[in-house]
Amino acid sequence: MKGFIKKAAAMLASAALIMSAVMIPSGCEARNDDGTVRLRWVTYSTAVPADLKEVIAAANAYSAEKIGVTVDLEVQPSEMLNLIMASGEYYDMIYTCEWLNKYDTNAAKGLYYDITDLVKTETPALYETIGDYWESAELGGRLYGVPTLKDMGTEMMYRLNSDYFEGKKGMEIPEFMSFADIEPFLAAYKADYPHKYPLAMDKSGMPGMTNFLERVIGTFIFIPYDCEKPQVMPLWECEELLDRYRLLHKWYTLGYIEPDASAVESTTSNKDIPVRLGVAWRGYQGYSNPETWGFNVKTSIYDGPYISRATEQGAMTAVCAACTEEKAKAALKYIELLNTDRKFRDILAYGIESKHFDYLENGSVLRTKTGNDRYTMALYQTGSVVNASVESVSRTFPADPDQWRKVYEGYKEYGIRSRTDGFVYDQKRKEDIIAALTAIYSNYATDLRTGTSDPDEVIPKMKAEMEHAGINELLHDIQECLDAHLASSAEAEY
Repeated sequence: MKGFIKKAAAMLASAALIMSAVMIPSGCEARNDDGTVRLRWVTYSTAVPADLKEVIAAANAYSAEKIGVTVDLEVQPSEMLNLIMASGEYYDMIYTCEWLNKYDTNAAKGLYYDITDLVKTETPALYETIGDYWESAELGGRLYGVPTLKDMGTEMMYRLNSDYFEGKKGMEIPEFMSFADIEPFLAAYKADYPHKYPLAMDKSGMPGMTNFLERVIGTFIFIPYDCEKPQVMPLWECEELLDRYRLLHKWYTLGYIEPDASAVESTTSNKDIPVRLGVAWRGYQGYSNPETWGFNVKTSIYDGPYISRATEQGAMTAVCAACTEEKAKAALKYIELLNTDRKFRDILAYGIESKHFDYLENGSVLRTKTGNDRYTMALYQTGSVVNASVESVSRTFPADPDQWRKVYEGYKEYGIRSRTDGFVYDQKRKEDIIAALTAIYSNYATDLRTGTSDPDEVIPKMKAEMEHAGINELLHDIQECLDAHLASSAEAEY
Protein backbone atom coordinates (compact mmCIF):
# COMPACT_ATOMS: atom_id res chain seq x y z
CA MET A 1 0.00 0.00 0.00
CA LYS A 2 1.14 3.52 -0.67
CA GLY A 3 2.22 5.75 2.18
CA PHE A 4 0.84 9.22 2.66
CA ILE A 5 3.19 12.14 3.36
CA LYS A 6 6.53 12.23 5.13
CA LYS A 7 5.55 14.86 7.61
CA ALA A 8 2.90 12.47 8.91
CA ALA A 9 5.66 10.43 10.52
CA ALA A 10 6.90 13.43 12.48
CA MET A 11 3.38 14.30 13.57
CA LEU A 12 2.72 10.71 14.62
CA ALA A 13 5.86 10.78 16.74
CA SER A 14 4.19 13.42 18.90
CA ALA A 15 1.12 11.25 19.52
CA ALA A 16 1.97 10.69 23.17
CA LEU A 17 2.00 14.43 23.82
CA ILE A 18 -1.33 14.89 22.08
CA MET A 19 -2.91 11.98 23.92
CA SER A 20 -1.98 13.54 27.24
CA ALA A 21 -4.52 16.26 26.49
CA VAL A 22 -7.31 13.72 25.88
CA MET A 23 -8.57 12.82 29.32
CA ILE A 24 -11.27 10.32 30.29
CA PRO A 25 -13.67 12.17 32.60
CA SER A 26 -15.00 10.56 35.73
CA GLY A 27 -18.38 8.92 35.20
CA CYS A 28 -17.41 7.61 31.74
CA GLU A 29 -17.63 3.98 32.85
CA ALA A 30 -16.68 1.24 30.44
CA ARG A 31 -19.56 -1.10 31.33
CA ASN A 32 -23.31 -1.04 31.96
CA ASP A 33 -24.83 -2.71 35.02
CA ASP A 34 -25.46 -5.86 32.99
CA GLY A 35 -21.80 -6.14 32.08
CA THR A 36 -22.08 -4.97 28.50
CA VAL A 37 -19.56 -2.42 27.27
CA ARG A 38 -21.00 1.08 26.74
CA LEU A 39 -19.50 3.41 24.13
CA ARG A 40 -19.92 7.09 23.50
CA TRP A 41 -20.38 7.44 19.75
CA VAL A 42 -20.46 10.91 18.21
CA THR A 43 -21.64 11.21 14.63
CA TYR A 44 -22.39 14.09 12.31
CA SER A 45 -25.75 15.53 11.35
CA THR A 46 -27.36 18.94 11.18
CA ALA A 47 -30.54 17.72 12.87
CA VAL A 48 -31.48 15.23 15.60
CA PRO A 49 -34.26 12.80 14.58
CA ALA A 50 -37.24 12.93 16.93
CA ASP A 51 -37.23 9.15 17.52
CA LEU A 52 -33.46 8.78 17.90
CA LYS A 53 -33.59 7.54 21.51
CA GLU A 54 -36.21 4.92 20.68
CA VAL A 55 -34.20 3.66 17.72
CA ILE A 56 -30.96 3.55 19.70
CA ALA A 57 -32.72 1.57 22.44
CA ALA A 58 -33.78 -1.00 19.83
CA ALA A 59 -30.28 -1.11 18.37
CA ASN A 60 -28.73 -1.49 21.82
CA ALA A 61 -30.99 -4.42 22.67
CA TYR A 62 -29.78 -6.15 19.51
CA SER A 63 -26.06 -5.35 19.84
CA ALA A 64 -26.02 -6.21 23.56
CA GLU A 65 -27.29 -9.70 22.77
CA LYS A 66 -25.01 -10.20 19.76
CA ILE A 67 -21.68 -8.73 20.94
CA GLY A 68 -22.18 -7.31 24.46
CA VAL A 69 -21.76 -3.70 23.34
CA THR A 70 -24.17 -0.72 23.49
CA VAL A 71 -23.78 2.92 22.48
CA ASP A 72 -24.83 6.36 23.56
CA LEU A 73 -25.20 7.89 20.11
CA GLU A 74 -24.84 11.66 19.88
CA VAL A 75 -25.78 13.53 16.72
CA GLN A 76 -23.72 16.71 16.45
CA PRO A 77 -23.24 19.47 13.85
CA SER A 78 -19.81 20.09 12.36
CA GLU A 79 -18.89 22.88 14.76
CA MET A 80 -19.49 20.62 17.78
CA LEU A 81 -17.35 17.86 16.28
CA ASN A 82 -14.57 20.39 15.83
CA LEU A 83 -15.00 21.61 19.42
CA ILE A 84 -14.84 18.07 20.81
CA MET A 85 -11.61 17.43 18.94
CA ALA A 86 -10.05 20.79 19.85
CA SER A 87 -10.90 20.55 23.56
CA GLY A 88 -9.70 16.99 24.05
CA GLU A 89 -13.14 15.89 25.23
CA TYR A 90 -13.43 12.12 25.54
CA TYR A 91 -15.42 9.96 23.15
CA ASP A 92 -15.08 6.34 22.06
CA MET A 93 -16.03 6.54 18.38
CA ILE A 94 -16.38 9.61 16.20
CA TYR A 95 -17.35 10.53 12.65
CA THR A 96 -14.43 11.68 10.53
CA CYS A 97 -13.83 12.12 6.81
CA GLU A 98 -11.96 14.17 4.21
CA TRP A 99 -14.36 17.14 4.28
CA LEU A 100 -15.25 17.33 8.00
CA ASN A 101 -13.29 16.58 11.18
CA LYS A 102 -10.49 15.79 8.78
CA TYR A 103 -9.22 12.26 9.07
CA ASP A 104 -5.67 12.65 7.75
CA THR A 105 -4.99 15.73 9.88
CA ASN A 106 -6.32 14.23 13.12
CA ALA A 107 -4.75 10.82 12.56
CA ALA A 108 -1.38 12.43 11.88
CA LYS A 109 -1.69 14.34 15.17
CA GLY A 110 -2.18 11.09 17.06
CA LEU A 111 -5.78 11.78 18.02
CA TYR A 112 -7.10 8.44 16.74
CA TYR A 113 -6.37 4.93 18.02
CA ASP A 114 -3.99 2.77 15.98
CA ILE A 115 -6.28 -0.13 15.01
CA THR A 116 -3.85 -1.78 12.56
CA ASP A 117 -3.32 -4.96 14.57
CA LEU A 118 -6.59 -5.14 16.50
CA VAL A 119 -8.78 -4.98 13.42
CA LYS A 120 -7.06 -8.07 12.01
CA THR A 121 -7.00 -10.15 15.20
CA GLU A 122 -10.27 -9.09 16.87
CA THR A 123 -12.53 -8.37 13.88
CA PRO A 124 -11.29 -10.39 10.88
CA ALA A 125 -14.71 -10.23 9.21
CA LEU A 126 -14.55 -6.42 9.29
CA TYR A 127 -11.03 -6.45 7.90
CA GLU A 128 -12.10 -8.71 5.04
CA THR A 129 -15.24 -6.70 4.31
CA ILE A 130 -13.40 -3.38 3.87
CA GLY A 131 -10.84 -5.08 1.63
CA ASP A 132 -8.93 -2.80 -0.74
CA TYR A 133 -10.55 0.32 0.72
CA TRP A 134 -8.34 0.11 3.81
CA GLU A 135 -5.76 1.92 1.70
CA SER A 136 -7.74 5.15 2.05
CA ALA A 137 -7.33 4.94 5.84
CA GLU A 138 -3.61 4.15 5.79
CA LEU A 139 -1.23 6.75 7.17
CA GLY A 140 2.45 5.98 7.53
CA GLY A 141 1.67 2.30 7.04
CA ARG A 142 -0.83 2.23 9.94
CA LEU A 143 -4.64 2.36 10.21
CA TYR A 144 -6.48 4.89 12.37
CA GLY A 145 -10.03 4.68 11.08
CA VAL A 146 -12.56 2.46 9.34
CA PRO A 147 -13.81 3.59 5.91
CA THR A 148 -17.57 3.57 5.52
CA LEU A 149 -18.48 1.54 2.44
CA LYS A 150 -20.75 3.79 0.40
CA ASP A 151 -20.39 5.49 -2.96
CA MET A 152 -16.59 5.54 -3.16
CA GLY A 153 -16.37 7.45 -6.44
CA THR A 154 -18.21 10.31 -8.10
CA GLU A 155 -20.46 9.70 -11.10
CA MET A 156 -22.10 12.54 -12.99
CA MET A 157 -25.35 12.01 -14.81
CA TYR A 158 -28.16 13.54 -16.79
CA ARG A 159 -31.70 13.02 -15.48
CA LEU A 160 -34.26 12.94 -18.27
CA ASN A 161 -38.06 12.86 -18.50
CA SER A 162 -38.41 9.41 -20.03
CA ASP A 163 -42.18 9.78 -20.53
CA TYR A 164 -41.45 12.58 -22.96
CA PHE A 165 -38.20 11.52 -24.62
CA GLU A 166 -38.81 7.77 -24.86
CA GLY A 167 -42.60 7.70 -24.68
CA LYS A 168 -43.59 10.64 -26.87
CA LYS A 169 -40.50 11.16 -29.01
CA GLY A 170 -39.30 7.56 -29.35
CA MET A 171 -35.74 8.47 -28.40
CA GLU A 172 -33.57 6.00 -26.53
CA ILE A 173 -32.00 7.15 -23.26
CA PRO A 174 -28.75 5.16 -22.94
CA GLU A 175 -27.22 4.10 -19.62
CA PHE A 176 -24.08 6.06 -20.58
CA MET A 177 -23.53 9.05 -22.83
CA SER A 178 -20.94 11.78 -23.30
CA PHE A 179 -21.37 15.32 -22.02
CA ALA A 180 -22.24 16.52 -25.53
CA ASP A 181 -24.66 13.68 -26.30
CA ILE A 182 -27.47 15.46 -24.48
CA GLU A 183 -27.79 18.03 -27.26
CA PRO A 184 -30.30 16.11 -29.47
CA PHE A 185 -32.60 15.73 -26.47
CA LEU A 186 -32.45 19.46 -25.76
CA ALA A 187 -33.09 20.25 -29.43
CA ALA A 188 -36.09 17.93 -29.62
CA TYR A 189 -37.76 19.52 -26.62
CA LYS A 190 -37.04 23.06 -27.81
CA ALA A 191 -38.60 22.28 -31.16
CA ASP A 192 -41.82 21.18 -29.45
CA TYR A 193 -41.81 23.92 -26.81
CA PRO A 194 -39.99 26.95 -28.26
CA HIS A 195 -40.86 29.18 -25.28
CA LYS A 196 -39.48 26.78 -22.66
CA TYR A 197 -35.93 25.96 -21.56
CA PRO A 198 -35.09 22.23 -21.44
CA LEU A 199 -31.83 22.28 -19.42
CA ALA A 200 -32.10 23.06 -15.70
CA MET A 201 -29.65 25.78 -14.81
CA ASP A 202 -29.23 28.10 -11.86
CA LYS A 203 -26.37 30.40 -10.91
CA SER A 204 -24.33 27.55 -9.42
CA GLY A 205 -24.06 25.90 -12.83
CA MET A 206 -24.21 22.18 -13.65
CA PRO A 207 -23.50 19.96 -10.61
CA GLY A 208 -20.32 17.97 -11.03
CA MET A 209 -19.42 19.31 -14.47
CA THR A 210 -15.74 19.73 -13.51
CA ASN A 211 -15.49 16.53 -11.45
CA PHE A 212 -13.57 14.78 -14.21
CA LEU A 213 -10.66 16.88 -12.93
CA GLU A 214 -9.20 16.82 -9.42
CA ARG A 215 -9.64 20.24 -7.90
CA VAL A 216 -6.61 21.88 -6.35
CA ILE A 217 -7.73 25.51 -6.02
CA GLY A 218 -11.42 26.23 -6.46
CA THR A 219 -12.59 25.31 -9.94
CA PHE A 220 -9.81 27.03 -11.83
CA ILE A 221 -6.69 24.98 -10.98
CA PHE A 222 -6.86 21.22 -11.49
CA ILE A 223 -4.98 17.97 -11.92
CA PRO A 224 -6.42 15.70 -14.65
CA TYR A 225 -7.23 12.16 -13.56
CA ASP A 226 -6.04 10.58 -16.78
CA CYS A 227 -2.53 12.05 -17.15
CA GLU A 228 0.32 9.55 -16.87
CA LYS A 229 2.34 11.97 -14.74
CA PRO A 230 0.12 14.20 -12.57
CA GLN A 231 0.35 17.74 -13.90
CA VAL A 232 -1.16 20.89 -12.41
CA MET A 233 -3.00 23.08 -14.89
CA PRO A 234 -5.25 26.16 -14.98
CA LEU A 235 -8.68 25.76 -16.54
CA TRP A 236 -7.64 27.30 -19.87
CA GLU A 237 -5.13 24.50 -20.48
CA CYS A 238 -7.79 21.77 -20.31
CA GLU A 239 -9.32 21.56 -23.78
CA GLU A 240 -12.11 19.23 -22.67
CA LEU A 241 -13.24 21.71 -20.03
CA LEU A 242 -13.08 24.57 -22.55
CA ASP A 243 -15.22 22.52 -24.95
CA ARG A 244 -17.80 22.04 -22.21
CA TYR A 245 -17.93 25.78 -21.57
CA ARG A 246 -18.31 26.34 -25.32
CA LEU A 247 -21.19 23.87 -25.44
CA LEU A 248 -22.91 25.60 -22.53
CA HIS A 249 -22.67 28.92 -24.34
CA LYS A 250 -23.97 27.32 -27.53
CA TRP A 251 -26.92 25.84 -25.63
CA TYR A 252 -27.54 29.21 -24.03
CA THR A 253 -27.66 30.99 -27.40
CA LEU A 254 -30.00 28.29 -28.79
CA GLY A 255 -32.44 28.90 -25.97
CA TYR A 256 -31.91 25.63 -24.13
CA ILE A 257 -30.92 27.53 -20.95
CA GLU A 258 -32.97 30.17 -19.13
CA PRO A 259 -31.73 33.66 -20.21
CA ASP A 260 -31.52 34.80 -16.58
CA ALA A 261 -29.81 31.60 -15.35
CA SER A 262 -26.94 33.53 -13.76
CA ALA A 263 -29.43 35.13 -11.37
CA VAL A 264 -31.62 32.07 -10.68
CA GLU A 265 -31.30 30.73 -7.13
CA SER A 266 -32.88 27.33 -7.78
CA THR A 267 -34.90 25.45 -10.41
CA THR A 268 -36.22 22.77 -8.05
CA SER A 269 -39.77 24.14 -7.99
CA ASN A 270 -40.03 24.10 -11.80
CA LYS A 271 -41.17 20.54 -12.45
CA ASP A 272 -41.53 21.05 -16.21
CA ILE A 273 -37.80 21.05 -16.94
CA PRO A 274 -37.08 17.74 -18.74
CA VAL A 275 -33.27 17.57 -18.32
CA ARG A 276 -31.47 17.97 -15.01
CA LEU A 277 -28.03 17.09 -13.69
CA GLY A 278 -26.98 14.97 -10.76
CA VAL A 279 -24.01 13.51 -8.90
CA ALA A 280 -24.69 10.07 -7.46
CA TRP A 281 -24.18 6.43 -8.46
CA ARG A 282 -25.75 3.84 -10.74
CA GLY A 283 -29.20 2.84 -9.54
CA TYR A 284 -29.67 5.86 -7.24
CA GLN A 285 -33.40 6.49 -6.98
CA GLY A 286 -33.41 9.87 -5.31
CA TYR A 287 -33.46 11.58 -8.71
CA SER A 288 -36.05 9.31 -10.25
CA ASN A 289 -39.19 9.18 -8.13
CA PRO A 290 -42.15 9.84 -10.48
CA GLU A 291 -44.23 10.84 -7.46
CA THR A 292 -41.81 13.73 -6.92
CA TRP A 293 -41.52 14.93 -10.50
CA GLY A 294 -44.85 13.96 -12.02
CA PHE A 295 -43.20 11.83 -14.70
CA ASN A 296 -40.83 8.89 -15.03
CA VAL A 297 -37.13 9.74 -14.99
CA LYS A 298 -34.15 7.88 -16.41
CA THR A 299 -30.54 8.72 -15.68
CA SER A 300 -27.61 8.53 -18.09
CA ILE A 301 -24.04 8.73 -16.74
CA TYR A 302 -21.73 11.03 -18.69
CA ASP A 303 -18.67 11.06 -16.38
CA GLY A 304 -17.02 8.77 -13.89
CA PRO A 305 -16.73 7.05 -11.62
CA TYR A 306 -13.71 9.06 -10.50
CA ILE A 307 -12.06 7.62 -7.41
CA SER A 308 -9.49 9.27 -5.17
CA ARG A 309 -8.32 9.23 -1.57
CA ALA A 310 -10.73 12.12 -0.97
CA THR A 311 -13.78 10.32 -2.41
CA GLU A 312 -12.92 7.13 -0.52
CA GLN A 313 -12.68 9.17 2.69
CA GLY A 314 -16.23 10.46 2.23
CA ALA A 315 -17.23 8.96 5.59
CA MET A 316 -15.23 7.09 8.24
CA THR A 317 -15.33 6.09 11.89
CA ALA A 318 -12.35 6.54 14.20
CA VAL A 319 -11.69 5.39 17.75
CA CYS A 320 -10.35 7.84 20.33
CA ALA A 321 -6.61 7.54 20.95
CA ALA A 322 -7.29 7.66 24.71
CA CYS A 323 -9.46 4.54 24.63
CA THR A 324 -8.49 1.50 26.62
CA GLU A 325 -7.81 -1.61 24.56
CA GLU A 326 -11.06 -3.09 25.88
CA LYS A 327 -13.05 -0.19 24.49
CA ALA A 328 -11.12 -0.13 21.23
CA LYS A 329 -11.96 -3.82 20.73
CA ALA A 330 -15.61 -3.15 21.59
CA ALA A 331 -15.76 -0.27 19.10
CA LEU A 332 -14.33 -2.43 16.33
CA LYS A 333 -16.77 -5.24 17.12
CA TYR A 334 -19.63 -2.74 16.91
CA ILE A 335 -18.40 -1.43 13.54
CA GLU A 336 -17.97 -5.03 12.38
CA LEU A 337 -21.60 -5.77 13.27
CA LEU A 338 -22.72 -2.76 11.24
CA ASN A 339 -20.78 -4.08 8.26
CA THR A 340 -21.83 -7.73 8.45
CA ASP A 341 -25.31 -7.96 10.02
CA ARG A 342 -27.97 -6.45 7.74
CA LYS A 343 -30.81 -6.67 10.27
CA PHE A 344 -28.79 -4.65 12.77
CA ARG A 345 -27.62 -2.21 10.11
CA ASP A 346 -31.20 -1.54 9.03
CA ILE A 347 -32.20 -0.49 12.55
CA LEU A 348 -29.73 2.39 12.64
CA ALA A 349 -30.29 3.13 8.97
CA TYR A 350 -34.09 3.22 8.90
CA GLY A 351 -35.43 2.80 12.45
CA ILE A 352 -37.87 0.25 13.80
CA GLU A 353 -39.54 -2.13 11.36
CA SER A 354 -43.31 -1.58 10.88
CA LYS A 355 -43.06 1.82 12.55
CA HIS A 356 -40.35 3.68 10.63
CA PHE A 357 -39.99 1.39 7.63
CA ASP A 358 -41.31 -1.76 5.95
CA TYR A 359 -39.60 -4.44 3.91
CA LEU A 360 -40.92 -4.80 0.37
CA GLU A 361 -41.26 -8.14 -1.39
CA ASN A 362 -37.99 -7.72 -3.29
CA GLY A 363 -36.00 -7.13 -0.08
CA SER A 364 -35.68 -3.36 -0.37
CA VAL A 365 -37.12 -1.06 2.29
CA LEU A 366 -39.68 1.73 2.20
CA ARG A 367 -39.86 4.41 4.86
CA THR A 368 -43.26 5.00 6.43
CA LYS A 369 -44.71 8.46 7.02
CA THR A 370 -43.59 8.16 10.64
CA GLY A 371 -40.13 7.23 9.46
CA ASN A 372 -39.94 10.21 7.13
CA ASP A 373 -41.24 12.53 9.85
CA ARG A 374 -39.43 11.20 12.90
CA TYR A 375 -36.34 9.20 11.88
CA THR A 376 -34.43 10.35 8.82
CA MET A 377 -30.66 10.35 8.74
CA ALA A 378 -28.30 9.84 5.82
CA LEU A 379 -27.08 6.25 5.92
CA TYR A 380 -23.40 7.25 5.89
CA GLN A 381 -23.89 9.02 9.23
CA THR A 382 -24.43 5.74 11.09
CA GLY A 383 -22.08 3.39 9.28
CA SER A 384 -21.97 1.03 6.34
CA VAL A 385 -24.25 2.00 3.47
CA VAL A 386 -23.51 -1.07 1.39
CA ASN A 387 -24.67 -3.48 4.11
CA ALA A 388 -28.02 -1.73 4.61
CA SER A 389 -31.06 -2.78 2.61
CA VAL A 390 -31.54 -0.53 -0.41
CA GLU A 391 -34.26 2.08 -0.02
CA SER A 392 -37.17 2.29 -2.47
CA VAL A 393 -38.91 5.59 -3.06
CA SER A 394 -42.38 4.02 -3.36
CA ARG A 395 -44.13 0.64 -3.50
CA THR A 396 -44.76 1.08 -7.20
CA PHE A 397 -41.15 2.11 -7.89
CA PRO A 398 -39.00 -0.44 -6.01
CA ALA A 399 -35.23 -0.13 -5.95
CA ASP A 400 -32.84 -2.79 -7.15
CA PRO A 401 -31.81 -4.64 -3.96
CA ASP A 402 -28.61 -5.71 -5.72
CA GLN A 403 -27.64 -2.12 -6.47
CA TRP A 404 -24.38 -1.92 -4.54
CA ARG A 405 -22.87 -5.05 -6.03
CA LYS A 406 -23.32 -3.50 -9.46
CA VAL A 407 -21.90 -0.16 -8.31
CA TYR A 408 -18.75 -1.76 -6.92
CA GLU A 409 -18.34 -3.95 -9.99
CA GLY A 410 -18.48 -0.71 -11.98
CA TYR A 411 -15.67 0.75 -9.87
CA LYS A 412 -13.50 -2.25 -10.74
CA GLU A 413 -14.50 -2.35 -14.40
CA TYR A 414 -14.28 1.30 -15.43
CA GLY A 415 -13.44 3.36 -12.36
CA ILE A 416 -10.84 6.06 -12.99
CA ARG A 417 -8.42 6.39 -10.10
CA SER A 418 -6.46 9.42 -9.02
CA ARG A 419 -2.70 9.26 -9.50
CA THR A 420 -1.93 11.92 -6.89
CA ASP A 421 -1.87 9.61 -3.85
CA GLY A 422 -3.96 11.93 -1.69
CA PHE A 423 -2.07 15.13 -2.47
CA VAL A 424 -3.46 18.27 -0.83
CA TYR A 425 -1.83 21.64 -1.43
CA ASP A 426 -1.18 23.81 1.63
CA GLN A 427 -2.87 27.02 0.54
CA LYS A 428 -1.18 29.02 3.29
CA ARG A 429 1.99 28.88 1.21
CA LYS A 430 0.53 31.34 -1.31
CA GLU A 431 -2.66 32.54 0.36
CA ASP A 432 -2.37 36.14 -0.86
CA ILE A 433 -2.07 35.04 -4.48
CA ILE A 434 -4.90 32.53 -4.06
CA ALA A 435 -7.16 35.21 -2.57
CA ALA A 436 -6.47 37.52 -5.53
CA LEU A 437 -7.05 34.75 -8.07
CA THR A 438 -10.25 33.66 -6.39
CA ALA A 439 -11.57 37.22 -6.54
CA ILE A 440 -10.72 37.44 -10.25
CA TYR A 441 -12.35 34.09 -11.00
CA SER A 442 -15.52 35.07 -9.13
CA ASN A 443 -15.97 38.00 -11.50
CA TYR A 444 -16.33 35.58 -14.41
CA ALA A 445 -17.45 32.30 -12.87
CA THR A 446 -21.25 32.63 -12.73
CA ASP A 447 -21.66 33.73 -16.34
CA LEU A 448 -19.12 31.14 -17.47
CA ARG A 449 -20.69 28.16 -15.74
CA THR A 450 -24.24 29.04 -16.81
CA GLY A 451 -23.33 29.50 -20.48
CA THR A 452 -24.19 33.19 -20.35
CA SER A 453 -20.75 34.33 -21.53
CA ASP A 454 -18.62 33.23 -24.47
CA PRO A 455 -15.58 31.40 -23.01
CA ASP A 456 -13.43 32.28 -26.01
CA GLU A 457 -13.94 35.95 -25.17
CA VAL A 458 -13.83 35.99 -21.37
CA ILE A 459 -11.24 33.32 -20.55
CA PRO A 460 -8.37 35.19 -22.30
CA LYS A 461 -9.28 38.24 -20.19
CA MET A 462 -9.38 36.12 -17.05
CA LYS A 463 -6.04 34.54 -17.96
CA ALA A 464 -4.35 37.93 -18.40
CA GLU A 465 -5.65 39.16 -15.04
CA MET A 466 -4.64 35.94 -13.28
CA GLU A 467 -1.15 35.98 -14.77
CA HIS A 468 -0.73 39.53 -13.53
CA ALA A 469 -1.91 38.37 -10.08
CA GLY A 470 0.71 35.62 -9.90
CA ILE A 471 -0.94 32.40 -11.08
CA ASN A 472 2.25 31.15 -12.75
CA GLU A 473 4.12 31.44 -9.47
CA LEU A 474 1.34 29.51 -7.76
CA LEU A 475 1.24 26.80 -10.44
CA HIS A 476 5.01 26.34 -10.14
CA ASP A 477 4.80 25.99 -6.35
CA ILE A 478 1.91 23.53 -6.49
CA GLN A 479 3.76 21.37 -9.03
CA GLU A 480 6.89 21.34 -6.88
CA CYS A 481 4.85 20.28 -3.84
CA LEU A 482 3.04 17.62 -5.87
CA ASP A 483 6.29 16.20 -7.24
CA ALA A 484 7.80 16.09 -3.75
CA HIS A 485 4.68 14.40 -2.39
CA LEU A 486 4.73 11.74 -5.10
CA ALA A 487 8.44 11.11 -4.56
CA SER A 488 7.86 10.75 -0.81
CA SER A 489 4.98 8.31 -1.41
CA ALA A 490 7.12 6.25 -3.79
CA GLU A 491 9.88 6.04 -1.18
CA ALA A 492 7.37 4.97 1.48
CA GLU A 493 6.37 1.97 -0.65
CA TYR A 494 9.83 0.60 -0.20
